[in-house]
Amino acid sequence: MVEIKKLSKVYKMSNSEAVRALDNISLSVKNGEFVTIMGSSGSGKSTLLHMIACVDVPTSGTVLIDGVNIHKIPAREQAVLRRQKIGIIYQSYNLIPTLTVEENIILPLLLDKRVPDKEEVENLLELLQLQDRRKHLPNQLSGGQQQRTAIGRVLLEKPSVLLADEPTGNLDSRNTEEVMKILQDTNEKNGQTILLITHDEQIGNMAKRKIILKDGKIL
Repeated sequence: MVEIKKLSKVYKMSNSEAVRALDNISLSVKNGEFVTIMGSSGSGKSTLLHMIACVDVPTSGTVLIDGVNIHKIPAREQAVLRRQKIGIIYQSYNLIPTLTVEENIILPLLLDKRVPDKEEVENLLELLQLQDRRKHLPNQLSGGQQQRTAIGRVLLEKPSVLLADEPTGNLDSRNTEEVMKILQDTNEKNGQTILLITHDEQIGNMAKRKIILKDGKIL
C-alpha cells in the first residue's frame, strides 16, 4: 500500500517568494489499484509522483510504502527500494542509444547483478509486440516502440509500485491505446499498483480510480 499523510512541498524561489507545490495532501492507494492523477500544469501532480518515487524530499508529511516511511530510511536503503519496489516510466524514453531493445530492457537487472530469466524476457517481448525489434537500436524504432521498450525495462524488474509520468504524452492515439492496454494488462494479471499522471481526460477515465489535483490540493 502507498499511504500519504499530510504531505506538503514548498519551494523557495530566488526572490524570497515561496511556491507551495503540495498542500497538506493525504491519500491512500491499495495494493493492486490503478489510479490516475490529473490536473493542469502546476497542479502538483509531478511533484507528488517525485515524492512517492523518493527522488525529492517533502517539506513536511510522510510517504509510506508497505508501512515503511521512505523519506526516513538511509540513502542506501532508499536506492534499494527504488530498484526493487518502485518502477518509474517517464514521458521521455531514456533509452541507451547504443543498446538494442532487448539489452535496454534487461539492463537494470544486470546493473543489480541479477540474471534475467530468458522465458520472462520472451514473454515480455511478446506482450510489448517487440519480438521482431529485439535487435534494433532506439533510433530504428518508432516513438511507440521506444516507449514500449521503456515500459518493458520497468516491468521486467517486477516492481510492486509502478509510477508513470505522462507515459503517452509523445504518442499518437494508436500508440497511446497500445501503451494503456499494456499497463492495464500488467495491473490485472500481475497485481501491480499503478499511479499514472496525465492531463488527458480520456486516459484518466481508463483507470479504476481518478484523483484530481489543483493548486497542490486534492479536489
